Amino acid sequence: MEKAGKRILVVGSGAREHAIAMGIRSGENDRDVIVAPGNPGMSEDVTVRSDIPEDVAEGAEWIASLEPDLVVIGPEKPLSQGLGDLLKERKIPVVGPTREAARIESSKVFAKKRMQAAGIPTAQYQVVSNPEETRELCRTWGFPVVLKADGLAQGKGVSVIQDPDGLEDAIERFFVKREFKEAQDLIYLEKGLSGPEASFIVLTDGKKFIPFPVARDYKRIGEDDRGPNTGGMGAVTPLDFWTDGDQSEACHIVERCLWSLSKVGSPFVGFLYAGLMKTEEGLRVLEFNARFGDPEAQVLIPAAGDSYCDMLMSTASGTLDTGHRMIADPRVAVVMASRGYPENPETGYFLDGLDTARQIKGARIYTAGVSIKDGRIVSSGGRVLTATGEGALLPDARRVAYEAIGKIRLEGGQYRRDIGIVNPR
Repeated sequence: MEKAGKRILVVGSGAREHAIAMGIRSGENDRDVIVAPGNPGMSEDVTVRSDIPEDVAEGAEWIASLEPDLVVIGPEKPLSQGLGDLLKERKIPVVGPTREAARIESSKVFAKKRMQAAGIPTAQYQVVSNPEETRELCRTWGFPVVLKADGLAQGKGVSVIQDPDGLEDAIERFFVKREFKEAQDLIYLEKGLSGPEASFIVLTDGKKFIPFPVARDYKRIGEDDRGPNTGGMGAVTPLDFWTDGDQSEACHIVERCLWSLSKVGSPFVGFLYAGLMKTEEGLRVLEFNARFGDPEAQVLIPAAGDSYCDMLMSTASGTLDTGHRMIADPRVAVVMASRGYPENPETGYFLDGLDTARQIKGARIYTAGVSIKDGRIVSSGGRVLTATGEGALLPDARRVAYEAIGKIRLEGGQYRRDIGIVNPR
């Protein structure tokens, strides 16, 4: 396995990027780990550079001026804008797919076509262009169905429809209000599937890959899995329903996806995320993402242990060693969000208790939507932070995570209290 360099740059600002950066720091504290633009909650752990330009071409020049040994791109947006391509043109090692390969996430219809070409099992779908066409297809298929925006919508451009009332609500959001803007230039309807969900994430150099332990996230804002979809309110690993047969089937799906992308000249390098549903007929792909999930990253990256940075370097160079084994300890992540999230988050409130929470054995705190006001950390986004816990058993990990998040004070802060107990639908 290739030995990691000393200056590593992580692109992004959320809890996922905080987790990526801390994984890189694991086992070797003399690495210069930079997160750009980062957030001030990370500043005690890594170097935060908020001055990275937003324009992707200017950002690539700015990154090149730092002469990093490796760049890890966290969020989907810069990947879809081609940041990885621009850095590779400058001979900078990158963990993150090209713009074309990232279409596996930035265009759900592209992903569906690649799945069909590769024989990957997924739900039947059809592109729809108006409300009446959508209603007619629902009359033909019956419920449940899923209405999806083709492009990037921060995990929110999906509406699971159970009945005619839900259909009319989804039509209002997609066709009348156009809530997802350019992400919904294409809209498609998908037949509903039934079964427990799993997040299957691998690190790949385009040919070989290493799976992380399987996890699942909690998308809904409310307890008992109610309310609107969010970017993710929590995550757990491992999953009690996951079998060796499921693992083998999931690996085959990833192999077929990598083959399909290579066939069209777009080999995928980075974190490939397969959102899976375990149906009575076997695993079905709900979606592919071109990056690590959030909050799945917060429970899965520690599984890589001290070899994480070396794994990233060998991924970027195309020499990934698949002999590495993950540490599949139970972990639970709980996200704290601002009041009003996901529709209208209220921000600007002081955040207290972070240091106390970090002292709890087995706990980790990863910050996301925070900034500085009067020398103190305040909320500045919808999802504010993630508290994770690990333990010998899943209930132990859950207890640690909730003990940690219970120490943190944020006016109006909200978090689910059933992560790790209730199975999300």
